[in-house]
Amino acid sequence: MMTKGHLICSTALAAVLLILGIEPLYILLVIWASLAIDIDHALNYIFIFKRYNIIEILNYFKRKVVLKNSTAPLPVFIFHNYETLLILAVLSWFFPFVTYILAGIIFHMVLDWCVLPAHRYPPVIKLSLILVLIENRRRRKGYYKW
Repeated sequence: MMTKGHLICSTALAAVLLILGIEPLYILLVIWASLAIDIDHALNYIFIFKRYNIIEILNYFKRKVVLKNSTAPLPVFIFHNYETLLILAVLSWFFPFVTYILAGIIFHMVLDWCVLPAHRYPPVIKLSLILVLIENRRRRKGYYKW
């Protein structure tokens, strides 16, 4: 899902949280987390191309399609995975405000998982960082000859 879609859905979530009586500061934290998680898209682009132009980054991810049977490596998103959720869950045990960051990231990831099939991305891409790294190693070694 593109940032615009996340912003619209996050605004709707903010309205629901406000009705439920959640403090506005915590609502802002949820919204911020649900939008800021996408910074890993930019980090992935910068790592691959060594360029920092925000317009190029946005355009690249608007047209980027990774086919399931492709031999090209999958993009590595360091925040879109269960490992990050696990780390945040542990941190929220010690720092309660992290719970709201965790909620925002979970909300973001659920939205992403809903649109992944439409973009023809393999589900593993935003499921587990470890599985993506294993899959990329397999692709690099030539396990897939289509």
